[in-house]
Amino acid sequence: MSSEVEKTQFIKNYKALCYFAWEMVNDANLAEDLVQDAYVSFLMNKKSISNDEQAIKSFLYSSVRNAVYNLNRKSKTVLKYLQRQDFSAVDEVDYEHRIIRAEFMAAVHLIVADLPDACQQIFKLSYFEGLSNQEISEQLALSVNTIKTQKQRALRVLRHKLDPELFLVLLLLYFR
Repeated sequence: MSSEVEKTQFIKNYKALCYFAWEMVNDANLAEDLVQDAYVSFLMNKKSISNDEQAIKSFLYSSVRNAVYNLNRKSKTVLKYLQRQDFSAVDEVDYEHRIIRAEFMAAVHLIVADLPDACQQIFKLSYFEGLSNQEISEQLALSVNTIKTQKQRALRVLRHKLDPELFLVLLLLYFR
């Protein structure tokens, strides 16, 4: 596998893997470290891994998950948490849901990054940071109607660019 393909794999999966790791460790720096370690492991083992993109992705997600589990075993604080949560039998469905959520959030972030700056800022404040229209209005010194219009604009773009099933996930996540 060429270094250009490896670089593309890194760029393509990095944000989703970081989000996946962050969901488990709640520490952005640690999550990035775990993902970078997974890529190092991939590079060291790439001869024994299929060149298939899905195989590489599976290897990376498994590496991150195993690194988190290994880290958890070493941490007394996390060990107490795991004992309270009864993680002795890790649910594979939960693992798959985390991967799906990470992939979905990466897709949403890519689309949001292409929005005009003001629209992007309002969308992030509303849906990622959970601020109300009034709070955003006060923070940005804009009318509430402008905030509503920009949010609708962003949602139209997302609806257009996301698969219908993924857009439904977005609605379920943020409009309960």
